[in-house]
Amino acid sequence: MATIPAVDIWGLLFERSPPFPSDHILFQSPTSQKNYTLDHVRHRAESFGHALQSHWSWTKGQVLVVMAPNHIDVPLVTWGCHWAGGVVAPVNPGLSARELHQQLQSSRAQGIVVHAQGLETALEAARLSNLPRDRVLVLGDSDSDTKNNTNTNDDNLSSPRSKVVSIEEFARNINELLPSGRTRVPIDPARDTAFLVYSSGTTGRPKGVMVSHRNVVAGVILQSLVEGEHVHFSRDRVLASLPIYHIYGLICLIHLPVYLGTPTVFMDKFDLDTFCSLIQAHAITHAYVAPPIVLHLAKSPRVADYNLQSVRMITSGGAPLAPGLIAEVGARLNMPVRQAYGLSETTAVCHIQRWPTWHTTPGSNGPPLPGLEAKFITSTGTPAAPASEAEGELYIRGPTVFNGYQDEPELTAASMTADGWFKTGDIGYEDAEGNLYITDRAKDMIKFKGYQVAPAELEDTLLEHEAVEDVAVIGVENADLQSEVPLAYVVLKRKDGEGGGVEMAEALLRHVRERLVRYKQLRGGIVWTERIPKSPSGKILKRELRERVASVDRGKVIGAVEYNRYREAKI
Repeated sequence: MATIPAVDIWGLLFERSPPFPSDHILFQSPTSQKNYTLDHVRHRAESFGHALQSHWSWTKGQVLVVMAPNHIDVPLVTWGCHWAGGVVAPVNPGLSARELHQQLQSSRAQGIVVHAQGLETALEAARLSNLPRDRVLVLGDSDSDTKNNTNTNDDNLSSPRSKVVSIEEFARNINELLPSGRTRVPIDPARDTAFLVYSSGTTGRPKGVMVSHRNVVAGVILQSLVEGEHVHFSRDRVLASLPIYHIYGLICLIHLPVYLGTPTVFMDKFDLDTFCSLIQAHAITHAYVAPPIVLHLAKSPRVADYNLQSVRMITSGGAPLAPGLIAEVGARLNMPVRQAYGLSETTAVCHIQRWPTWHTTPGSNGPPLPGLEAKFITSTGTPAAPASEAEGELYIRGPTVFNGYQDEPELTAASMTADGWFKTGDIGYEDAEGNLYITDRAKDMIKFKGYQVAPAELEDTLLEHEAVEDVAVIGVENADLQSEVPLAYVVLKRKDGEGGGVEMAEALLRHVRERLVRYKQLRGGIVWTERIPKSPSGKILKRELRERVASVDRGKVIGAVEYNRYREAKI
């Protein structure tokens, strides 16, 4: 059993003798040309923490929402909040004002740090939540940068938008203004929440996953036991292409690189040409990705325009990856692709294929991290025999398992056993070597490119449209996108015998697009139906719909997104 030190995140990363020199670059931005060493990050994070205490009277346990793409200053804001005893709630920068408002209310946030591109959304959500405008800070170097990067026609310099303070201004000269001898807020690593990560529930209402400092410390330590043997700061370079507001990127692209010392190059969002050009320009050796990126590497002709020979390993996670794609990338690019599995509730990775043997178990997610336990509970409620390949629901136990859902004691109790096992809701089995294979999902959840999409949220949104009588949303596999996508069965309110058609389908797709974040769109399309099949108790019979769409309704789908249209239009 691996030993997890009784320290918080700050103590793990900054209060030690690192294995790399003080001038070693950890984070690099190819767009702003910023480079940060460990000392840079620590100093700027501490200054931001001081500023929170000084300007906002920040107290332990208060929540700071961080809404940004992959920006090099996100780590210093994150750890500065931790220094001051706060909790960081990272959120998707593509959220609508309504969605952000819900998370501000749920988390009881006391402030927002937002990238300039999302400033208008953040200000509107803050207004809806009665959060003062001066509790909104923007990532950027100046007011002019903020105004130049916001999508607004308001040129009035007295408007609220023109007065939003950047994090640099917020923390400027703060150390000189405060008394000397200030110390960071004491943290109980096992009990105190470090991150409030929002994970969609089947009810459609996002639930706050409380990830403790100990969870993160354990995740970094245990994964480093697997990675550290094969990764060295003097040789390897990581490309941060996954979103760092997602638990996967948060751990693997911010915390793990600082612990191991692997230089990490930030890209704000995925673009295939940018991805390939950064690999080529910076001799990237390792990238954590989601399956659609592997699909690009296997299929896109543009990949041939770049030299990607520096890559030593691609790690794919967030959703299942077809073994055929792994073989195709290997044959085309001589590039190894392994798989990992994890959830917000397990602080990202809990299973991962090992470097030397990744190719021997195609389709698996590898064995658990050292120090974690896994078992499978069959449909009869009994544990599957070890190495029997008998299917069951995957249970995980260990120091990376979260502390529960915020303000959801009943949901927390339902997801945990009395002796500490977390019920993942995923169905699978393990082989004789302990490698995990996921075959199905017990929870009614759709995974698009690693993001969780709640069918109920899409159903509720569609029901807001005046023409919709009833609706059911299911997940269907899209071979083009190598991902599950949402598809809606829709019953229309009939007027003069009028039925559904392409024009009405486009109206409903637009209705969803205007209200929900990009990854929640109905890429599977719409099927018109006379009724939604339901059980006597009123439960939607979604298995029946999945069978129908795979057979008799296959030719009735309107508005499904194909790979080329998705790639070109970024739908």
